[in-house]
Amino acid sequence: MMSKNRYENILLNEIQGLSERELSKIVKTIHFLKEEIIKEKHGNVADILKFSGIWKNMSRKELNIFSEILKEREKFSKGRTIIE
Repeated sequence: MMSKNRYENILLNEIQGLSERELSKIVKTIHFLKEEIIKEKHGNVADILKFSGIWKNMSRKELNIFSEILKEREKFSKGRTIIE
Protein backbone atom coordinates (compact mmCIF):
# COMPACT_ATOMS: atom_id res chain seq x y z
CA MET A 1 0.00 0.00 0.00
CA MET A 2 1.32 3.42 -0.91
CA SER A 3 1.82 6.13 1.68
CA LYS A 4 -0.31 9.26 1.91
CA ASN A 5 2.69 11.32 0.78
CA ARG A 6 3.05 9.20 -2.35
CA TYR A 7 -0.64 9.63 -3.23
CA GLU A 8 -0.33 13.40 -2.77
CA ASN A 9 2.67 13.48 -5.12
CA ILE A 10 0.77 11.48 -7.73
CA LEU A 11 -2.12 13.95 -7.55
CA LEU A 12 0.23 16.91 -7.86
CA ASN A 13 1.90 15.36 -10.91
CA GLU A 14 -1.49 14.77 -12.51
CA ILE A 15 -2.58 18.41 -12.21
CA GLN A 16 0.70 20.00 -13.29
CA GLY A 17 0.31 22.01 -16.45
CA LEU A 18 -3.48 22.24 -16.32
CA SER A 19 -5.13 25.56 -17.09
CA GLU A 20 -6.91 27.58 -14.41
CA ARG A 21 -10.26 26.48 -15.80
CA GLU A 22 -9.25 22.81 -15.72
CA LEU A 23 -7.92 23.17 -12.17
CA SER A 24 -11.20 24.72 -11.12
CA LYS A 25 -13.05 21.67 -12.47
CA ILE A 26 -10.67 19.32 -10.64
CA VAL A 27 -11.16 21.17 -7.35
CA LYS A 28 -14.95 21.04 -7.75
CA THR A 29 -14.77 17.33 -8.52
CA ILE A 30 -12.60 16.60 -5.49
CA HIS A 31 -14.91 18.65 -3.28
CA PHE A 32 -17.89 16.68 -4.59
CA LEU A 33 -16.16 13.37 -3.97
CA LYS A 34 -15.25 14.33 -0.41
CA GLU A 35 -18.66 15.71 0.51
CA GLU A 36 -21.05 13.41 -1.33
CA ILE A 37 -19.32 10.08 -1.71
CA ILE A 38 -16.60 9.61 0.90
CA LYS A 39 -18.46 11.14 3.86
CA GLU A 40 -21.70 9.41 2.88
CA LYS A 41 -20.24 6.04 3.81
CA HIS A 42 -19.53 7.25 7.31
CA GLY A 43 -22.94 8.74 8.00
CA ASN A 44 -24.49 8.84 11.44
CA VAL A 45 -26.62 5.73 11.83
CA ALA A 46 -28.87 7.41 14.41
CA ASP A 47 -29.67 10.24 11.99
CA ILE A 48 -30.51 7.80 9.22
CA LEU A 49 -32.64 5.50 11.38
CA LYS A 50 -34.80 8.29 12.78
CA PHE A 51 -36.61 8.13 9.42
CA SER A 52 -36.98 4.35 9.60
CA GLY A 53 -40.23 3.70 11.44
CA ILE A 54 -39.86 1.41 14.45
CA TRP A 55 -36.04 1.63 14.35
CA LYS A 56 -36.06 5.31 15.26
CA ASN A 57 -36.26 4.51 18.99
CA MET A 58 -33.22 2.22 19.15
CA SER A 59 -30.89 2.61 22.14
CA ARG A 60 -27.23 3.58 21.67
CA LYS A 61 -26.22 -0.05 22.34
CA GLU A 62 -28.65 -1.32 19.71
CA LEU A 63 -27.41 1.30 17.23
CA ASN A 64 -23.83 0.17 17.78
CA ILE A 65 -24.77 -3.46 17.15
CA PHE A 66 -26.73 -2.48 14.04
CA SER A 67 -23.80 -0.38 12.80
CA GLU A 68 -21.39 -3.31 13.24
CA ILE A 69 -23.75 -5.60 11.32
CA LEU A 70 -23.82 -3.10 8.44
CA LYS A 71 -20.01 -2.87 8.39
CA GLU A 72 -19.66 -6.66 8.26
CA ARG A 73 -22.26 -6.90 5.51
CA GLU A 74 -20.36 -4.37 3.44
CA LYS A 75 -17.11 -6.31 3.87
CA PHE A 76 -18.86 -9.56 2.94
CA SER A 77 -20.42 -8.06 -0.18
CA LYS A 78 -16.96 -6.96 -1.32
CA GLY A 79 -15.45 -10.39 -0.61
CA ARG A 80 -13.27 -9.12 2.23
CA THR A 81 -14.82 -10.86 5.21
CA ILE A 82 -12.83 -13.07 7.55
CA ILE A 83 -14.59 -16.20 8.72
CA GLU A 84 -13.24 -17.41 12.04
